[in-house]
Amino acid sequence: MRSLCIAALLALSAGLADAADLATPAETMRSSLAEAGLEVSFDRAEASRLVGQASKAYQTVQSEWQVADPTAAREVGAALKDADAAARQGDEIALNRAGATAWTALLRGAYTGLQQSVQAGNADAARDWLAAREFRVASPLTRLNVDATGAIEALATGTLKPDAALKAVRSDVLDGYQARLNDALRELEVSQARGFRTLAAGQAALAQGYFQLLQPAYVGQHGEAAATRLEGQFAALPSSLPAVQASLSGFRAAPLSERELTARASQVTRFLSLVPVEYARGVKLDGGRAVVTQEVEVGEARTFLGGAVSALADIAPLLPDQDAARTLSSEFASLNAALSPQAMTARPAAPAEVETQVRTLLGKVKAAFPADWQKADAGADLDVVRTQLDAVMAAASAGEWSAAEAARLDAYALLESGTEARIAVFNPELKAHLEGLIWNGTAPTGLATLIKKQAPASEFKGTRAELQITLKNIAKILGTEVAPVAVATNAGIIVFREGLEAVLILAALMGSLRRDSVRHLRRPMWLGAAAAFGATAITWFIMQGALSLLGRYGEKLEAVVSVIAIGVLLLIMNWFFHQVYWTDRMASFQKHKHELAHGGGAVDGAMRAQWWGLAVLGFTSIYREGFETTLFLQSLVLQAGAASVLGGTAVGLALVIGVGVAVFRWQAKLPMKKLLVWTGVLIAAVLAVMVGNTVHTLQLVGWLPVHPLPFTLPASLGLWLGLHATWDGVLLQVGSVVAVVGSFFAAEALKTRELRQRQRGATVHS
Repeated sequence: MRSLCIAALLALSAGLADAADLATPAETMRSSLAEAGLEVSFDRAEASRLVGQASKAYQTVQSEWQVADPTAAREVGAALKDADAAARQGDEIALNRAGATAWTALLRGAYTGLQQSVQAGNADAARDWLAAREFRVASPLTRLNVDATGAIEALATGTLKPDAALKAVRSDVLDGYQARLNDALRELEVSQARGFRTLAAGQAALAQGYFQLLQPAYVGQHGEAAATRLEGQFAALPSSLPAVQASLSGFRAAPLSERELTARASQVTRFLSLVPVEYARGVKLDGGRAVVTQEVEVGEARTFLGGAVSALADIAPLLPDQDAARTLSSEFASLNAALSPQAMTARPAAPAEVETQVRTLLGKVKAAFPADWQKADAGADLDVVRTQLDAVMAAASAGEWSAAEAARLDAYALLESGTEARIAVFNPELKAHLEGLIWNGTAPTGLATLIKKQAPASEFKGTRAELQITLKNIAKILGTEVAPVAVATNAGIIVFREGLEAVLILAALMGSLRRDSVRHLRRPMWLGAAAAFGATAITWFIMQGALSLLGRYGEKLEAVVSVIAIGVLLLIMNWFFHQVYWTDRMASFQKHKHELAHGGGAVDGAMRAQWWGLAVLGFTSIYREGFETTLFLQSLVLQAGAASVLGGTAVGLALVIGVGVAVFRWQAKLPMKKLLVWTGVLIAAVLAVMVGNTVHTLQLVGWLPVHPLPFTLPASLGLWLGLHATWDGVLLQVGSVVAVVGSFFAAEALKTRELRQRQRGATVHS
C-alpha cells in the first residue's frame, strides 16, 4: 500500500542510523501475496514464486515478530505455508484467504510490538513498529491520522509519559483498523451480492483478522462471552454476515467524543448536501438528455459523496436504530452506484433526479441521527476545510497533483458556500487574505500557484501554517471558539448572585424564629428550601432535554434562548435596583410567614397546615432564584457546552454555601446589602457580555443587520467581553447597561420625590 510505504519512509527519515526497517518487508509480503492471487488462475508456477518471494520478505523480520508476538508470528508462518499449497494447487479462493490471514496476523504482531515499545518508553523501537501499520482508506476528504506519530515523538522528547502516549497510539491505530474492518464487511456484502466468491473469501478473512486486532477492546466493552460468540460468527463468514453486523452494533474500539460525533454527523449532512451542487455544475440537459460537460465537477460530486460515506461509516455502529443504519448504508451505496463512472458513461442521471435522491436521503439521515448529533456546530465546516487542506498536503507530498487540486477546490467550495459570506461583514481583510492563501496569493504563495507549478513539499508548509492561523482567527470571529474561563466566570457570578439573594431571603424569614418556642418552625422551611434545590436540578435536566430536542436549530436556538435570558435578566436587574422590589417582596414573605407562625392552634389539622405552609414558603423563596439561574445558564451552555458552565456553577455554589454557613451557623454580621450591590454590578457586566454575544449570534443567523465599526477589535474582546466590531453590538451593550443604571437613578429620584411629598403632607396636617 502506498500509505504503508509513506509510513516507512517517515520512519526511516527519523535520523536513526540503526533503525530497523520493518515496513518495507511487510509491504513486500503483502504486495507479493496480492499479485500471487491474481496470477494463480493463469500461471501456478508464477503464483508459487510470488508466494516464495513473500515468505523471503517475512523471514528478514521474522525474529522481531517472534519476540514481540510469538502467536502472531506462528500464524503468519502457517498462513504463508497455506498460501504456497494453494498456489501449487491453483486454488484461488484458498490463496486469497491465506494471504489475508498472513497480512492481518502480521499487523497484529506489529501492533503488539508497538504497544510494548511505547509502554517501555522506547520511542525508537515504537517508530519502527508504527511504520508497519495500515491506515484507513484515504480520500481527498479524509486526512491521514498522525496522532500516534505525534504521541511517539512527544514520548521521545519526554513531554508525554508512556501511559498517555499509549492511550493516544491505541486510539489512532485502532480507529484505522476498525475503519478497515468496516470496509472489509461492506466489500464482503457487495461481493456476495454479485457472486464474487474469491473476493468474498478474501474479504471474510480480512474482516476476521482485523477483528483479532480489535478483540481486546471488544472484550473490555462486551465481555469474554460475547467476544467468543462473535469470534465464532467471524469464522463462519460469509454466511454469518448479518449476525456479525448485529454483534458489532454500537461497538467502537476507539470511542468518539461528543464533539467528534457531532463533527462527523455534520460532515455526513454537509458533504451530502454538496453532492447535487457539484453534480449540477458538471451535468447539463441537452435535448432532454443528461450530458456530462465537466468531468471534474462530477468527480467533485463523487468526492463529497465519498466523504459522507466515510463519516457515516464511523458513526453508523453507534446509531440507536441499526435497521435505519443499514438502510442508510444501502441507499448511500445506491447513490454511489448512480454516480459511478460506469453509470455516467451508460446513462447519466439528470441533475434534478440526483437532487431529489439526495434530498430524500438527507431527510432519512436527519430522522435517523439522534438530536444530540444534529446540534449545529459552527466549527464543523472549518473542521471539514482543515481536513481537505490536510488532504491537499498529503496529495502534494505524494506527487498526486490532480488529487491535490481537487481537494483544494473542495475546500474553497465549502468556504465559499457559507463561511466566507459570514466573515465578509466582520473582517473583509481576513476574507481577502484567506482567498489569497487558497488561490494565487504571494505572501505566502497561494495553494493554486503551488499546485500548478508542482512545488516541493517544503514550499507548502509555510502556506499551510498560515492557513491554520487564519482558520483559527475565523473561528474566533464566528464564535466557534470560546474562552472557557470567561464562560465559567460568568456562570459563577450568576450562581453566586442569585444564591446570595436566596440566602438573604432565608435569613430574613428565619430571623424572628430564633426563640425556643418557635425554633421548630424553621425545620419545614429548611425542608422546603432543600426541595427547591432538588427541583432546580430537575429543571436543569428538563431544560437540557428540551434544548437537545431543538439542538438541530443551533445558532438560531442559541439566539432565541439568549434573548429570553437577557429579557429576564433585565427585568430582575430593574427590580433589584428599585427599592419597591425588595420592600414589597420581603414584606410579602414576612407577612406570609407571620400568618403561618402565629395562626396555628392545637388542632392537628391546623398544625399540619402550618407545617406545609412554611415548607411551601421555603420552597418558593428558593426555587424562584433557582429557576432564574437555570434559565440564565442555558444561554451559556449553548455557547460553550456544559463542562465550563458546570465548573463555574460549582465555584459559585461553593461560595454561596460558605456565605450561608457564616450567616446561619455562626450568625455572622455580613454586609449583605453591600454584597448584593457589588454582585449586582457584576451581573450588569454579565448582562453586557450576554447582549454583545447575542447580538453577534443574531447577526450570524441574519436576524439583525451588520454595521461594521471603522476599525477592527482584537478577537479576545469577543471571547471575554462579547465585544465585536459592529455598531449594533456596541450600542446595544451600552444601552443595556444604561437602561439598568438609569432605572436605578430613576427609582432613587422617584423615592426622593415621594418622600418630599409625604413631608409636605405631614407639614400641612401639622
